Order: sequence, then C-alpha cells, then structure tokens
Amino acid sequence: MAKAVESVGARVRRLRTERGLSERDIASPGVTNAYVSRIETGTRNPSFKAIQKLAKRLGVTPLYLETGSDHVVCPHCHRPPTKRGTKLRTLP
Repeated sequence: MAKAVESVGARVRRLRTERGLSERDIASPGVTNAYVSRIETGTRNPSFKAIQKLAKRLGVTPLYLETGSDHVVCPHCHRPPTKRGTKLRTLP
C-alpha cells in the first residue's frame, strides 16, 4: 500500500505539536497565528517567505518543511541542499 503524502500544513501542525508550541508561538511578523491556522487546515498555501520563517521557528530547514526531506532537490532553484543543509538558495 502506498504511503500517504504529508501536506505542508500537516507537517507544520505535526512539528508544532511535537514541540509543544501553539500557533501563536510560531507566528512572526508577516505570518500571523490566523495565517498559521489556515496553512495547517489547508485553506492557504504558504509563501516561500512564510515557509522560511516557520521553518526557523520549528527548527527545521525550509526544504524539509516544504518537501518532508532534506535529501531532495530544492523545488525553487532545482539544486541539492547546501552542505550544511540549512540554507536554500533562491533564483536571482
């Protein structure tokens, strides 16, 4: 049987609850707790800037937050992760 693919919103919720954080705890300027709620429920798709901010708050890479793995090609620049695996390069 095929493994279900976890959405970005489901991944945000899982990581947040595993860490005992509230939506308000991971909110930041430009990413309100209401926006986090909408991402988690799938009614909004997060911008790349929002993914970067949420990833930092959750202690994961933006690539992991978006794809569920740090071992894939970046969907934005189509390059593998940097050696440190924490910084994504975007297209100029």
